[in-house]
Order: sequence, then structure tokens, then C-alpha cells
Amino acid sequence: MFYEGNKILTMVEQKKIPLGIQCFTGNTELVEVMGATGFDFVMFDCVHSGNDVRAMEELVRTATLAGMASYIRVPDAHNETDVRRAVEAGAEGLVLRDVHSVDDIKAAANAAYFLPKGDRRICPSTRSANYNFRRFVEFTERNNRTVTLVPEIENPDGVAHLEEICAHPDVHMLIFAQGNLAYKRGEGNAMDKGAQTAVDNQTVLRVAKKHNVAVIGGPVLTPTAEACRRALQDGVTVFCLGLDSMAFRSWCEDTVRALADGVEGVSEWTRPPVPESGFTDDRPAPSKAAPKLTRAG
Repeated sequence: MFYEGNKILTMVEQKKIPLGIQCFTGNTELVEVMGATGFDFVMFDCVHSGNDVRAMEELVRTATLAGMASYIRVPDAHNETDVRRAVEAGAEGLVLRDVHSVDDIKAAANAAYFLPKGDRRICPSTRSANYNFRRFVEFTERNNRTVTLVPEIENPDGVAHLEEICAHPDVHMLIFAQGNLAYKRGEGNAMDKGAQTAVDNQTVLRVAKKHNVAVIGGPVLTPTAEACRRALQDGVTVFCLGLDSMAFRSWCEDTVRALADGVEGVSEWTRPPVPESGFTDDRPAPSKAAPKLTRAG
């Protein structure tokens, strides 16, 4: 048996803050590092990354052994095969992209749950069922109790139908995807700086709280203590911080700049110019300490 209860929802019920990270690389070694360093869950992306069905099963297996729950971001909530294969791999939750209305939730629920909640096909020869025919009925009941659906609110329709989405009995968490919503609101890549997106954010926090739905969020690219504190005060209770590929880029940039700054002017040995950062100016960057300026007179 791979789960008796939903790990992340149990933590939320106990007022313990779960911490997750997004995985785009599909690298099992990095997944092991995530578990070893204290992450509680990992969100495997199947929308923008090259993760396929076979790789997903191995990634979920690695996450389980590393002590983490697995959430899989499926490409299409209406694709029965996408949804079913994700839960058959052993995910305890499905992240549903670009949700427009509760109909998207219902479509995913129909494929993720067995009767009487849904219409999922039965097959004991899957990882989530532990390849066990004898205990298959117990497994179906456990699946229907523990698997949760996580809608991403990233378009104006999703905001408009938020009450119905949050009222669905299998929605216990949601993600407010500011980036895509800002684009669709005509605010470019402003994200949390857009005026309408800021209003949407408050709407999501208010409606989610009303329906006892946890909001997944936090400072994704720059997880400072102060930024995490503000997110918690705003109403985020499940933190998902960082993307493995972007985190590695950040480490690479800091390492290259550290060497360049460290050797500058020390001897005739020099480094090539540091490439442009892939992050915005909002991201704190290591820099050489500047001498304090004093005002004459």
C-alpha cells in the first residue's frame, strides 16, 4: 500500500506547513536530494517538460522512497488517459492546468476516481494498486478517499467561477497562477505587479478561505524568509517554492559570479565577462561589498 491518507492534507489539518518544489528535469537524483533536504512533496510537470508516462512512474517511486508525496500536473483535465495514468503511477494529487469551470474538475474526477465517485477503469496490474488483485477493492476505496484535485486558477473564467470550483468536494487545495493570468488580463509579464491580477489574488484568497480550500503558493523564485512570512500572512498555507531547473540555473549564476568577483583585480589572471542573468532585477544577486560613503562637512 502506497498511502493510507493524503499526506499534504493531513499536514494542513494539523496546522503544519507543507513544502513542495516543482520538478521539470525528470532527474531521480534531484528528487532524492529534495526528499533528503526536507521537502514534503514534489510537483512533477507534464505540461512544459519532457516527462512522459514511463518516466513519471519511476519519478513517483523515487519520491515515495525519499519520503515525499507526488503531485502530477497533467496536460488536459478532459483527457481520461492523462488523468488515469497519473494516478496509476501513484500520485496522491493531480494538478489541473487552466481550469475554466467546475466542469473541468468533474471531468478529471470522473477519470481519477472509481465508482461510485467516478468512472475510472479497473486494473489491479498498476503501481498504485500494488499489483494486487486480492486487495483491489480496498485499494479503490483508499484511492477515492485520498486522491485530491488541485485546480490552477490562471484565466479570467477560472476567477469568475471560483465559487463553484472551490465548492467541489474533491478540491481541497488550489494554485493561483499569476503569470498566465496576467498575460490573459493584458498585463504582460507583470505577474503580481498588475492591478487586476492583484485584485484577482485577493479574490482567490477570500473565496478559498470561505470554502476551507488551502492556497498553494509562496515566493517561487526568491524564497527569502521575509517573503515566506508575507505569503503566510496573506493566506498561503501550502508552500511550493522553486523549480529544479531554474534553481540549478540560479546556483550556476551565483557560482560564476562569485568566482568573477573573487578574482577581479587580484592578479593578472582574469575571467571572461559574466553572462546576463536569466532572472529579473527583483531577484537578489550576490555582489561585492561596496565601500561606505561618508559625507564631507
